[in-house]
Amino acid sequence: MPRLLPLLLLAAAPWLRATNVAGSDALADTLGVAVQRQLAADGRKHAVAFRGTLPALEGLDSGAVDVALVLLRDSQQVEKTADGKPIRRITLGAVAAYVYAHPSLPVQEVSLGTLAAIFGVGQAADYKFWSDVPGVRFPEPIMPFTTGSQEHPSSTLFHGIALGGRPFRNTVRLRVAPALARDTLASRTNAIVVADQPMPEGVGRLLRVSDGREGRSSTAYFPDENNIYNADYPLRLPLVLCVREERLAAQRELVRWLLSDEAASHLRRANFVPAPKLIRDRLAQRLDSN
Repeated sequence: MPRLLPLLLLAAAPWLRATNVAGSDALADTLGVAVQRQLAADGRKHAVAFRGTLPALEGLDSGAVDVALVLLRDSQQVEKTADGKPIRRITLGAVAAYVYAHPSLPVQEVSLGTLAAIFGVGQAADYKFWSDVPGVRFPEPIMPFTTGSQEHPSSTLFHGIALGGRPFRNTVRLRVAPALARDTLASRTNAIVVADQPMPEGVGRLLRVSDGREGRSSTAYFPDENNIYNADYPLRLPLVLCVREERLAAQRELVRWLLSDEAASHLRRANFVPAPKLIRDRLAQRLDSN
């Protein structure tokens, strides 16, 4: 009978099983470290590897990973594993790109098409001067630049969503240091910047962004938590928690923690936007009824 005790404990307490978590490398030094500490504090055997969305999805598909935190386009369907096992998807938040202009520039909002014409080549239009932009009377050359680290996915999502994967024009200054970006926005009336995080209050004017592509809304939205979560703000890429359904019971407490305010604070440190608290709390409550 004593030899059966470990097996009985494992059957009665599924949280004792090993936990394998993988995710986006953009979260490795923030949420990834916090997950490692959380599992260690719970006394569970675990393996945590935040090395990118693709390896995390591959591990989830093969069964090597229980919980994956991945960046997925809205159109990407991750619903079942290769062997047909269902996957539970929970949107934890998103990464976003923010568009700023000098406060004196007579622009309050832009569309993805306008951003493409300003920042990209091979687009439907080609805007070099602000007066090229419909409705803007400002005869200055446009000064476009981006800011943010190479590791942060904001540049990638802007490149994919706004530019459709086409190259940046060679007049765009890429990944300018944040301090220089702030100084430029304060001093150059013709500047427009795509940033990986909100600027300090009073630095530049945050612009509303509309999708405007065929079949999409032409209403412009600010990048607040709700607009980003609801996909009304178009320059965003969702962060999705994917867990194999047959292992959800064993990982319920970890999933609950990932929906907590503490986990949300680690997302903010990585310049991600957590899902609104009301939604996170509601999703956590639903775990008890599933």
